[in-house]
Amino acid sequence: MRGFAARASLEQVWAWIDARVSALGDESVGVFEAVGRFAAGDVVAERDLPPADRIALDGFAVRAADTVGASDYNPLPLGLSGAPLAVSVGDAPPPGTDAVVAVDQTRSVGGMMELVAAVAEGEGVERRGDDIEAGTIVVAKGRGVRVADAALLAVLCVGSVSVTRRPVVRVLPVRDEVAAGGDVDGPALAGLITRDGGIADPRPALADDVAALAETLGEGGADLILVTGGSGLGATDHSAEALALAGALEIHGVAMRPADSVALGQVGGTPVMILPGAPARALAAYEMVAGRAVRRLAGGSAGLPFPRREAVTARKIVSPGGWSDFCRVRLREDGRVEPIGSGGLASLSSLTRADGFVLVPADSEGYPAGVPVTVHLFDLAAG
Repeated sequence: MRGFAARASLEQVWAWIDARVSALGDESVGVFEAVGRFAAGDVVAERDLPPADRIALDGFAVRAADTVGASDYNPLPLGLSGAPLAVSVGDAPPPGTDAVVAVDQTRSVGGMMELVAAVAEGEGVERRGDDIEAGTIVVAKGRGVRVADAALLAVLCVGSVSVTRRPVVRVLPVRDEVAAGGDVDGPALAGLITRDGGIADPRPALADDVAALAETLGEGGADLILVTGGSGLGATDHSAEALALAGALEIHGVAMRPADSVALGQVGGTPVMILPGAPARALAAYEMVAGRAVRRLAGGSAGLPFPRREAVTARKIVSPGGWSDFCRVRLREDGRVEPIGSGGLASLSSLTRADGFVLVPADSEGYPAGVPVTVHLFDLAAG
């Protein structure tokens, strides 16, 4: 059990996940309960929106042909075809009219309403199906349902949506890796699990004991198990050995900085991932590895969940080559990007100071100054 026979590439790890992890079954929930969940199938509009022609602004219904030539310098009497027809948003267009003039396109002179602007046919009127036609895919399969989606579905009289069941992700911290102030990895990972569509199931810290860990790994009720700590090669690192005892240890060691000791396997068909215990390494390992599994289980996209931005390097980004490198960077005021002085691969403060990261591939030794790179931003504000 001591030593890595070989380190898997990050691409091999992703392929392992994709081959073993797929979306869970679906369940039906109310449209606003679906916000933040992933659609299990295409949601198709069963009716037009609007369902009939309707007035789109407050004003007066007219025949567009009666407004031709109207201007401030050439006002025309309003209602050439009859008395002015006042209308409000949502009204049905009166028969014989095909446009609406806004109130501020009219004026009253001596008790007579005058039109001071011409309007085109259809102006101020929404036609049936202008917004959505029946049969249109409103929310595509795999898309995260947003508040605006839920509002649109409610307007379309959709009562419920089929979404992928949220995976239960058990988080098992190893006691020897827990900081003096208490478990950090568990609460931190819980936030990321929720972001990715899962339900975190944090457990109390366990002793780094092979038999106890193996027994806990064999407990059911989770769709994915994350162990934090005990992933390395030290004399007290037993998590990988426990996984091998409880089920199958299929990968141990990944050519990825700063989390090369990641291990993956299965217990009773449930995928298990062992992450380093140091919080900075654990968070990087989650983003690069475990988060992919959570998103796939939840029915979302397997790709990294960060907004991306192209930026030019202000200084050289150095990478050792042969390793995928989670390189923390910050955006400068001039829009260029530079690496963070990390203070070491396990530096947690480097994550708080970073605006995002550049994923340097294993076949690269970094990037020189003055070249464009893709930055994965930790939040939209950084962009």
